[in-house]
Amino acid sequence: MRASPAALLCVLATLLPNTQACLQASQHKLTARDIQAQVCTRQAALAPKKTVIQNVRVFNGLGFTDPQSVVFANGRITADAINVETVIDGTGQFLIPGLIDAHVHVTDLKGLGEITSYGVTTVLNMACADYGACAALKNNNQTDVASVLSAGYAAIGYASGNGALQPPPDRLVYPDTNLPQIVAWAFGNGSDYYKLIAKPASLTQQQQNTIVSTAHNIFHRQTMTHAADIVSYNQAVTSLSDGIQHIPDDGLLSSATITAMKKNKQFATPTMSIFKFGYSNPAVLAFLGRTQSPNQTYANVEENVRILHKAGIPILAGTDAVGFIAPGIDLPFGITLHEELQLLNGVGLTPLEALRAGTVEVATWHQLFDRGDITIGKRADLVLLNSNPLLNISNTQDIARVWVGGVEVQNVTRLT
Repeated sequence: MRASPAALLCVLATLLPNTQACLQASQHKLTARDIQAQVCTRQAALAPKKTVIQNVRVFNGLGFTDPQSVVFANGRITADAINVETVIDGTGQFLIPGLIDAHVHVTDLKGLGEITSYGVTTVLNMACADYGACAALKNNNQTDVASVLSAGYAAIGYASGNGALQPPPDRLVYPDTNLPQIVAWAFGNGSDYYKLIAKPASLTQQQQNTIVSTAHNIFHRQTMTHAADIVSYNQAVTSLSDGIQHIPDDGLLSSATITAMKKNKQFATPTMSIFKFGYSNPAVLAFLGRTQSPNQTYANVEENVRILHKAGIPILAGTDAVGFIAPGIDLPFGITLHEELQLLNGVGLTPLEALRAGTVEVATWHQLFDRGDITIGKRADLVLLNSNPLLNISNTQDIARVWVGGVEVQNVTRLT
């Protein structure tokens, strides 16, 4: 009998060379072989079944429909209800698209399992230090964990410290660095988008402009720029980077900056949860390589998100979660995205806008055209809720069942 491709991959996993894992120098380092072995342990008996959820109210991006049926097979939503294998009664329940964390740092299937247990079915990894390991993490098909898109090494200036996220010296950007070459190297090694770090003593404005222009005009890919202070945020806007990650905490965004963002059609992923955690835990700020000054406040974070929202800038939900690092430094996966939705709701987004920020808006602005809503042909990334999140956004935690690509998640964290 001929072995399946998945089975062959499991055999070959033992032959893969050792490589370091993605991102955090302080996290346990996993190899591509480690990750593939984890995939193999999860593949048994995880085959998508043709399923119908009956009498369920479905989120259509603007609200919930009257009770209807949703059928999915082979990982996709379909109109074909013939030969259904599994029938689920969704009476009194609410079906939403799988949540998407637009900014996270996850390195292994354990972390993906944690995040998926909270109904997060897609994650956008914002850095990766080992392309082999991250490729193995992305190729986790036929498992009940979230799918992954990822950046590679972030572009950061040689004179700028970045805490635990600091790349090795040979991956820093120097005045004579061939910028198109490092962008080409990242995309040639499987990066889905390119990440830049804008901060004091990091990349110059011209370097940022060149990197973004190269990604856009040569590779036709998006860029994401870390910018957590006013000066850096303005640089990111000027560079025309697609998605600006984080939000300034050292002052308020100007009307000129907001006008430019609207003109440039840029979006923001403010990651409020990491700021809230950081301002309540000095160890987290130290881990992130940040130092507090009198003008840095969480109130600035909140007000800047209000400013973006009032101006109509697209706001996406992302957490910057990295999992457990050390005692006192635990930025948990999954639950933090639900907290992010609540924080966004708290600064002016309606529950509908907050829910869109974690689903359709992420899919739209990150050009993930196969997910983010529940329509025929889209991925069967689904979360069945017991309560209506448009009445209270915290109801996104009241999870009954979760599916990733039509595969039902085995371990779901349910509201208690």
